[in-house]
Amino acid sequence: MGVDVLVVGAGVFGLASAWACVERGLKVVVAEAEIPGAGASGGILGALSPHLPERWTPAKQFQFDALRAAPAFWERVAAAGGCDPGFARPGRMLPLGTLAARDQAEGRVAGAAAHWGGTADWTVLARDHAPGWLAPEAAPFGMVFETLSARLAPRKAIAALVAAFAAEGGTLRTGLRAVALGDGAVRFETEVIAAPTIVLAAGVRVPELVEVPGRGVKGQAALLEARIPEGAPLIYADGLYVVPQAGGLVAVGSTSEDRWNDPAATDAALVGLIARARGICPALATAPVVERWAGVRPRGSRPDPMFGPLAGRPGVVVAPGGFKIGVGL
Repeated sequence: MGVDVLVVGAGVFGLASAWACVERGLKVVVAEAEIPGAGASGGILGALSPHLPERWTPAKQFQFDALRAAPAFWERVAAAGGCDPGFARPGRMLPLGTLAARDQAEGRVAGAAAHWGGTADWTVLARDHAPGWLAPEAAPFGMVFETLSARLAPRKAIAALVAAFAAEGGTLRTGLRAVALGDGAVRFETEVIAAPTIVLAAGVRVPELVEVPGRGVKGQAALLEARIPEGAPLIYADGLYVVPQAGGLVAVGSTSEDRWNDPAATDAALVGLIARARGICPALATAPVVERWAGVRPRGSRPDPMFGPLAGRPGVVVAPGGFKIGVGL
């Protein structure tokens, strides 16, 4: 039998696409140059959070629909493959540092009610709402608590997708590095694989294979070990994410760097993020760092998701990723 769909890249976009196809009875092969999650999908942050509920756009609606569908999606993945992706929906806190920020937050209550349609809440609270988790001095004008945000453990999620894909009869092949796209086929370093539908999900390498706009943006994150209050929500403060994970772990990140010497190296930028996280979360004040991570995320000409048919190439779908929201999508 031939291949119905060839997916190039075993990151979260490639594996989710592949699993969706095998669920529908198609014969699917995933070709990965290294190991599943070798790129940005194999990070440690795992924050799944919405855009602000104002100036609503189709892109914001697209992401909202994905977040709303996430619990059922990951439940199906876990049931199919028997692996826990580490998904939970504890919500998110946004500390308010100025009176103007509080005014803006209160103005977004109506937007959340209108655009989120009762799926989740956006509430402005007092600064001492989360003792032991968010330091009161980090939120002098209170905080927002929204209930749409969720988290997962990226590497567990990748493993869960691999298991679900295999359970449905999909084929994963590693050690296959794509070098060129032909007519109805992809040439790898060692062989050629043909398929009527080809999904290019190789992250930052997709622009090397086809002419689509894109570049890499480096991000750094860290994993700390700490005593986490039961049900602790995510925290987002001026570009910093603090994401409680299962097993007493807390992920902190991430940077956005357009220039770097080593894509896998961590440096003073991450040290600064960790220091900020310790400052706003009492539980992290003395928490040891158990891992430092760096990787490069795919970004298009705009920071929007990249997924769709390739113009002029019937049967070819490009799926490099979703920049900072790719795992959530």
